[in-house]
Amino acid sequence: MRNVLVRRSLRALNLRDIRSVLVVGAGEDPYRDVFLASETYIRSDLVRRPGCTDVVADGIALPFRDGSFQCTVATEVLEYVQQPEAFATELYRILSAEGLAVITVPFVFQEHGDYWRPTRRALGDLFRKYSSVHICAQGNRFHTMIDLLTTAFSPHPLLFPLRVFSNLLALAPIRFAVRGSHSTAPSGFLIVARK
Repeated sequence: MRNVLVRRSLRALNLRDIRSVLVVGAGEDPYRDVFLASETYIRSDLVRRPGCTDVVADGIALPFRDGSFQCTVATEVLEYVQQPEAFATELYRILSAEGLAVITVPFVFQEHGDYWRPTRRALGDLFRKYSSVHICAQGNRFHTMIDLLTTAFSPHPLLFPLRVFSNLLALAPIRFAVRGSHSTAPSGFLIVARK
């Protein structure tokens, strides 16, 4: 369910006019189709993946000039960063004037080798340097419970219908993806911060 929420949140954002993008922690680069109109699209990661990585770099020391990108994207990366303040500052540095940082981070989700799980309040503080910050909860207790239950006993065939049901929620109109919930136990957060 977490992947569904992240994909829907990104696709609901209006990113069609973005011309230069840096994806930090690109992994297998699952969101390229969100930036089809971009003229510059650079994928960075800590480890080179053939066909998916353009630059090998740490997110707290990116090898780009100040103001190089209109948009930076980091999906499900922030929880692995040991120095989140340095990460937020580095994204700010490489953004052009009024550039956009788009970040997703899990909150109530299974542990997966990460360092921390920021709350909405911590995220607001982390991105306080930006001129505007919109933090949107992704999912609610229902999403969280299904995700935790189905991943805790995976792969258990009896839980497969729950997984299917939770993924059917993706059929709801996309405009609801970025509105977010007011849940105090969301699956995660989407942060859209403007320089």
